[in-house]
Amino acid sequence: MAEREPGLGTQDVHGARAVAPANQPVSLPVYHAAGWTFADLAQVDAIYEDRIAGAIYGPDGSPNLLALESLIARLEGAEACIVTPGGMAAFAALFFSLLRSGDRIVAAQALYGNTTWLLEHMAQFNVTTAPIDTNDLTSVKNALSGGARFMLVETLSNPLLRVADIPALAAVARAAGALLLVDNTIASPYHCRPLALGADVALESATKFLGGHHDLVLGALCGADKLLASVRTLALRLALAPGAFDAWLTARSIATLEVRMQRSAANALALATWLEGQPKVRRVHHPGLASHPDHAIARRVLERGFGSVVSFELDGGAAAFDAMLSKLRRIALVLSFGGVQTTLSHPAKSSHRALSPGRRAALGIHDGLVRMSVGIEDVADLQADLAQGLRAL
Repeated sequence: MAEREPGLGTQDVHGARAVAPANQPVSLPVYHAAGWTFADLAQVDAIYEDRIAGAIYGPDGSPNLLALESLIARLEGAEACIVTPGGMAAFAALFFSLLRSGDRIVAAQALYGNTTWLLEHMAQFNVTTAPIDTNDLTSVKNALSGGARFMLVETLSNPLLRVADIPALAAVARAAGALLLVDNTIASPYHCRPLALGADVALESATKFLGGHHDLVLGALCGADKLLASVRTLALRLALAPGAFDAWLTARSIATLEVRMQRSAANALALATWLEGQPKVRRVHHPGLASHPDHAIARRVLERGFGSVVSFELDGGAAAFDAMLSKLRRIALVLSFGGVQTTLSHPAKSSHRALSPGRRAALGIHDGLVRMSVGIEDVADLQADLAQGLRAL
């Protein structure tokens, strides 16, 4: 019997079928699929049990997500990587998986504002936080003596760019039985690999320098496979995984990470040095400067430069910031960082807005503080633009 010609509706649904080529594309394809077919139940078992490579549902085994996780794990020198839809999602997956009621976190007092907010939010689950100056090892030891599940620091703090002495902190944490969690976002794996320095978990907001173009929002956790196994399970169950396109876009962006970071870090140091000589700039924060309190630590902890972020202080508060901004032509106000273009942010009104004025003041975050994410433009053009802005003060 001749095979029946399928109806129009069937042709609509089943007519487009790609034939997998024998050769490989030069760039990673985008696998936009929420569901995957299986030959039989034996194949289902084999894929679930990781005996063969395959995808199951949505991001659970998505080729793009797996490729990105493998790439970031290699960059960080980690056994495992879990990619999430944002840096804060990475924190949440880790905390809600590994923390229990009664646990304690010892954390740097100078952290990204939303990280501080999340730590405060954890108190409703009976998880307490002890904020301390992690650049004071005596204070760190005293805080850890009370017991802690995690110690949390940023490689380069946001926004004043204090540098964590990761090897020393790792040794102290290990002696106290605590896990060292390092937010490596501002340094990126180009400048620092916290796991190689003794940290247990490295966290990245891949939105920033890994993504590099202000067009995606992702986070990543890197560490030992055994430590992160339960975190991965929870992340998948809560759908804390990005779609194929964002994973693909991040992998594509990482291809230029080294050349972007090399250029932007060199630009940042040049601008920081120039800003120190400007009479209308009260103070400059950049770990590459000899005047920075952690310059010696930075030379030991960081590689290939000192990062692409510079913070500086103006007299006159928010009015001075706006006056300078009004004269800038190339440098825009963007409430994020890490892109190829140079941008400014105002921490008191953005990243640390949720903190009380008193808390911000204690951290040195005032209305005249400017955070600048330096891009890859010609440094002479950036200097000229800043000079024009400063003339307005």
